[in-house]
Amino acid sequence: MVPYETYVYDYEGEYAVSPDAYVPDRVLDARDMGIDSGNLQQPADLVAGEDGDIYIADTGNNRIVVLDGRFRLRREIARFVRADTGETDGFNSPAGLFFSGEGLLYVADSKNARIVVLRPDGELVRILEAPDSDVLPAGFVYEPTALGVDPAGRIYVISKSTNMGVIALNADGQFDGFVGAEKVAPKVLDLFWRLITTKEQKLRSAKNVPTEYNNITIDEIGFAYVTSSAIDARNQYNALRNRDKSSQYAPVKRLNNMGVDVLKREGAFPPAGDLVSSGRVSRFIDVALAGHGIYSTLDSTRQKIFTYDEDGNLLYVFGGYGSQKGVFRSASALAYRGGSLLVLDRDTAKLTVFRRTEYGDNIAEAIRLRKERKYNESIEAWRKVLKQNPNFEMAYAGVAQSNMRQGEYREAMKHYKLASDWENYFKAFAEYRKEVVGRIILLIPFAAVLAIWLVVRFFRYAARVNASGWRKSGRRTLWEELLYAFHVMVHPFDGFWDLKHERRGSVRAAVLIVLAVMGADIFRTLAGGYVLNPTDWRAVELADTVLTVLVPFVLWCCANWGLTTLMDGEGSLKDIFVASAYSLMPIVVISVPATVFSNALVQQEAQFLAFFSALAYGWALLLIFVGVMVTNDYTPFKICTPPSYRWSAWDLSPFCRYCS
Repeated sequence: MVPYETYVYDYEGEYAVSPDAYVPDRVLDARDMGIDSGNLQQPADLVAGEDGDIYIADTGNNRIVVLDGRFRLRREIARFVRADTGETDGFNSPAGLFFSGEGLLYVADSKNARIVVLRPDGELVRILEAPDSDVLPAGFVYEPTALGVDPAGRIYVISKSTNMGVIALNADGQFDGFVGAEKVAPKVLDLFWRLITTKEQKLRSAKNVPTEYNNITIDEIGFAYVTSSAIDARNQYNALRNRDKSSQYAPVKRLNNMGVDVLKREGAFPPAGDLVSSGRVSRFIDVALAGHGIYSTLDSTRQKIFTYDEDGNLLYVFGGYGSQKGVFRSASALAYRGGSLLVLDRDTAKLTVFRRTEYGDNIAEAIRLRKERKYNESIEAWRKVLKQNPNFEMAYAGVAQSNMRQGEYREAMKHYKLASDWENYFKAFAEYRKEVVGRIILLIPFAAVLAIWLVVRFFRYAARVNASGWRKSGRRTLWEELLYAFHVMVHPFDGFWDLKHERRGSVRAAVLIVLAVMGADIFRTLAGGYVLNPTDWRAVELADTVLTVLVPFVLWCCANWGLTTLMDGEGSLKDIFVASAYSLMPIVVISVPATVFSNALVQQEAQFLAFFSALAYGWALLLIFVGVMVTNDYTPFKICTPPSYRWSAWDLSPFCRYCS
């Protein structure tokens, strides 16, 4: 049993408990480490060497503590001999550590404003003093707190209270510039206030400044992972909830050599911590790399560890606040050593060693196999994960990715759907559609011709029925009244005139048309493709349909009748209801086929559905406009037409011959 829950968030943002990926193995204090010279004081950072030794920045005691593979004291590095003077020197609040590819230990000697380079045994290699450059602003305080070194020897330094980005030094410690500074775009309101405020008010007002970074680490190709805890809480939380994939309010970034953020944010939510805010957002203060693109971030707000893959998918979250084994009071740093995760607690001065479980091993193995393009083995590894956690969407996405690599697009669609990864689902669907179209390519022209023939036959039939209605004097059937809606669609002036004066329509047919519009809305929800509604949970709320269709329609009829009565309109409430209902027929005629057609579309083709939707509603609004004019004997400028004038079936002008 552990004093925390391991969990993830699904695509909908729901909290889902998962098996533990890491469990606490040991919690060590100074005595357990074999340190007799006193407890650790405010330890700030730790790093694992290539030989398995652990290096801890014991900031309060101005020393580096080195532990062996069994977490026992190997040596302390507090003093070193300077080669240039032969004098003994020491640290002053060492805050950051980094092991370069050459096996050298870089120490951010914070209060001494320098970087000390040592061999693993503590022998001094060189000291890099504070950079001197005309680019640095006046009053700039150089106080390095974290650093990293890329394979080319370039040094990246995080300096306390510096918001101009990461300081880049060449291999000799000379200033190269700042990288990764986020551009700040002033708001329109801020520009307005700057125009009307005095100079004294401007000096007292808060300024928009770039992001201030607090930690850094370098991956094997030289890209820098940086964290920030100074982002505005509201902006960070809104970016997280809105699934913002940009880097503007991102608490963790991956900077290339040019300082451009290249971190992937392809998961359900960007890597920004907990979705549950409660007035507090996650504040990342450290990042550790586990290999194969996996990285973990340390949240100082809730003392939790968030682990992501290279695409930004959340793998698991664990940890918490407390004094029990496995939780922290004030976690300050974390680092990987093989399959173990090490977390340093500043307040308790303890080191917690986490052991990876079988569940965590299976996730790591699946990601490794996928990275190495061993797709069959990767599928088997992800299936092991799913046996332990059937609700882990990332595992379904992992299986789907391997299916895609092997050309199994239908299987990929199924697993992407289970993973709620709709962007990749449509990519798999597009490939699967190509396969299906290739098999039935000869049937498509016949199907298209048949569909066009059936539509033409139906409209010819409706035209014959509507033409015979001119000679009919008795009561018309409901079918004839419904078919007349198709005549109104293409001959609105003539059609609305006859609706009122020849009684070609009826209230019962109008009610059925309104119900058909409501039915089309429900049909769109239930039968629409994933491009319209990316979920299989298609619950229909009748109240929503009533509120979106029936209530606005009834309010429109009542308001129209009340207004036109005051403006000498000649239409009754019944006439307005019938005319408005018949005007909605294009919505049914267009939206139902478009809904069926949506099942064959991908996201990039959703614009076609938007076009048909705009066409349907635009056509309906035009008919409503004409219906109001004809029903109330209006022109666009409220010029009355003579009662004896009959609209021509082919007269589409908004003005009658009498008025013009």
